[in-house]
Amino acid sequence: MSDTDILIVGAGPTGLACALELSRRGIKPRIIDKGDGFTPEAESRALGINNRSLQLLAPSGVSAELLAQGIKGERIRVRNEKGRDVISAGFDHPGALYPFILILPQGRTERILADALKQYGVAVEWNREVIAANGNPKKPVLDVNAPDGLESIRANKIIGADGASSTIRNGFGFSFTGDSYPTEFSLVDIETEKPLDATELVVDFSGGHLLARIPLGRNVFRFISPYTDIKRILPKDLATGRVIWQSSFHINFRHVEKMQRGSVFLAGDAAHIHSPIGARGMNLGIEDACWLAWMIHKRTEANYSKLRLPHVRMVIKQTRQQTDALLHLGGVGRFARDHLANIFLKIPAFKKRALTRVTGLDTQDPPWIED
Repeated sequence: MSDTDILIVGAGPTGLACALELSRRGIKPRIIDKGDGFTPEAESRALGINNRSLQLLAPSGVSAELLAQGIKGERIRVRNEKGRDVISAGFDHPGALYPFILILPQGRTERILADALKQYGVAVEWNREVIAANGNPKKPVLDVNAPDGLESIRANKIIGADGASSTIRNGFGFSFTGDSYPTEFSLVDIETEKPLDATELVVDFSGGHLLARIPLGRNVFRFISPYTDIKRILPKDLATGRVIWQSSFHINFRHVEKMQRGSVFLAGDAAHIHSPIGARGMNLGIEDACWLAWMIHKRTEANYSKLRLPHVRMVIKQTRQQTDALLHLGGVGRFARDHLANIFLKIPAFKKRALTRVTGLDTQDPPWIED
């Protein structure tokens, strides 16, 4: 049996951000992960880093490094079924902290966070898998398989940042209600023979096939679609080369009813999962992590669930509506998209309301960060 003050389970962006925010406030946690290293950069599902995350990670110096390495998606362009551009808008709006969505593979984001964490003498302990929990959230104990044998860890606080199949959530009796979206989505990262605009994100309905395009570089792009054979629906005039990575996924909309029980806290995908539309998944987890670290420092962590759950429910509701709109856009919706959206986006108040969601600034402002 070993004792620790705070144990973080999971070394993805959420767990690393929580460890970093605790450490810079003088609270050193242990952080363990069952894997043997960070997410491979070429197999990173999460890409977008929004304004809120950049704001939250700025005091640690991480945002400066993210900005130095990322691609700035400055505009979004929407093309309708007839191949006509119907929406073109920048991400700048009144109140925006940064006039773009930053695009960076999750694996690289993890490495940047971990490098900053090392400055406080905290490193990820890899190959440590939680195999059992005592189920007592007031006095939590975990059994962990480690390279040097079994370790039982007794912690004053346990933070579960161990993803959608969270062992911590299951081991301490949290509910995880919701449902699954029936559509299977596919993604492919592919090289193009000629450079394309790496500052814009494209949503293309041409020919009745939904296809999203996200830049990973001037000659590398991610395409996402609810169709399994994405290469079949790529634009005919797009000359492509090597496929770097491809995968498929289903969307779930689920969240816990409480984000804490006793001394056990959940953050990120361990507490909530939803559609990737709007790039809120990783960012909402980073937000959980930063708020929880601040509340532990202020000794107000008993209010963590009450504070975070309203924002979680709001984002899940929004992403469901956005997913439904993209996949099941009716005649009225198509008319509004094709003829009204650009007009309304020229109105500052409307544009601010619409893009505040995309930039993640529709949640509570962090009180520890000055304007």
